[in-house]
Amino acid sequence: MNAVNAVNGQLLMRSVTSLLLLSAGVRAVRVRPAVMQMAAPPNPAAVASKLFSNEARELAKELSELAISQDPQVVFRRSLDLQRALNTVGLEQISSGKTPSPEAIPLVLRRICEELGATYIKLGQFVASSPTLFPPEYVSEFQKCLDSTPPMPWSVVKPLIEDDLGRPLSEVYRSVEQTPLAAASIAQVHAATLVTGEDVVIKVQKKGVERSLKADLDLLYATARVLELIGAGSSDLSDIFGTLREAILEETDFRLEAQRTTQFATFLQSVPEMAEVVTVPKVYPQASGGKVLTLERLYGVPLTDLERVRQVTDQPELALIAALNTWVVSVLTNEWFHADVHAGNLLVLNDGRVAFIDFGIVGTIPEATASAMLDFVKAFPAGDMGGVAAALSGMGFTEDDVDVESFARDLGEVFDSVESMDPDQVAAGVVDETQLNKLVAATAKVATNYGIRFPRAFALLVKQVLYFDRYTRILAPGLDVLSDERLTMNRPPPGSAAVVSESLPGDEQESLVVDVEVDIQ
Repeated sequence: MNAVNAVNGQLLMRSVTSLLLLSAGVRAVRVRPAVMQMAAPPNPAAVASKLFSNEARELAKELSELAISQDPQVVFRRSLDLQRALNTVGLEQISSGKTPSPEAIPLVLRRICEELGATYIKLGQFVASSPTLFPPEYVSEFQKCLDSTPPMPWSVVKPLIEDDLGRPLSEVYRSVEQTPLAAASIAQVHAATLVTGEDVVIKVQKKGVERSLKADLDLLYATARVLELIGAGSSDLSDIFGTLREAILEETDFRLEAQRTTQFATFLQSVPEMAEVVTVPKVYPQASGGKVLTLERLYGVPLTDLERVRQVTDQPELALIAALNTWVVSVLTNEWFHADVHAGNLLVLNDGRVAFIDFGIVGTIPEATASAMLDFVKAFPAGDMGGVAAALSGMGFTEDDVDVESFARDLGEVFDSVESMDPDQVAAGVVDETQLNKLVAATAKVATNYGIRFPRAFALLVKQVLYFDRYTRILAPGLDVLSDERLTMNRPPPGSAAVVSESLPGDEQESLVVDVEVDIQ
């Protein structure tokens, strides 16, 4: 186990909340102008100098390698798709009769993303789930981004499954429903029964989607890198697209998802009491491959559907507590945590247990980041801005080699302004403009002078915390997350972490406490 085991859950949640407040201010200064205003054109002489630099030659080599790996037919097809998408959305705007305005930009961009399919839908979902990076109007609009695409016909699906498994369908499945249960941009899901009798679902990757994703993502990344080179874009932009590219391409590796699902089941079994109330679908390796994944079929309802949750358990609050405890313990003790706990990936099953599904996106907390987080949660409550500055730098929030003393002084000004903000509004991603503007002067200095950025590990943590905040409001609006002793993060003594859960199925409810040893190496 790494150093993150030393950070108990309550301090983890408090540190994420505090950093979220800081990010809201930085977002106001850096992201809003970048999105809503045209950047000043770079100096032509500076551009010419850059184009003949060693940096340009290295970039040309990098982009050449990306280009060589592309399928020319896919690139040409995606160019036609872009033209069609622009025509479709343009005609929609003309037909609406509305005068073009800056306020319409989020809607137009969202519709273009939907028309372009898999890559851009994922990009839209990234915007929707990143209130630390994008203005509220963009976050709100892209929450409407629909990941619903026409399903592949059975005549295409059947040979895809047989090719990936290397066997006729009848040797693996007794029956398969030809109409999918669901179809999204990357894959579709069919109900089936194995020859051995188990009810399963088959996740089938859409034909050609991996090549299309790679072409689109490489183009976005290349564009961001060129803009960075000539001074028309910041390194943040290429970092964001580089991270997004890596994360989305991981989602197309079904073998990796199978490994993660199995590993999370092992993690649950390491604490038997947790395994009694939380589960994951069983993976069937003999019926899975790189583009086909066969999983146990679980019957349940989304965590956000309170009425249906009440039909399977008379204590919805306990389902929330079990889910939150499991996720926090995985952050603290597992090698990675589920980083996409939206309502479709958290179910309350018919027997009352909670199920985590879809491990396409996970997050990890590096050793150095974990240690710096511990330093942060010690320094912040004490008002030690020097300690806070050093910790933020250690977590990767700043450029290398910052002046910690100067950074600490400027941070003090920022956090003084943050105290006047409403944390509930910040957590919801909607901040009053008047309050937000009070942060601008102090935050502008920090953002500009120290190159503030938001590491992927932190962004993923914030995203999940916001999801759980939503579930708490729905299932247990009276739950005090930072003091209720049924929650893991409120129970561990110093030097250990505890798993606190309650038995959901059946009538007997038992509080369970299991110590998790701390081993910092």
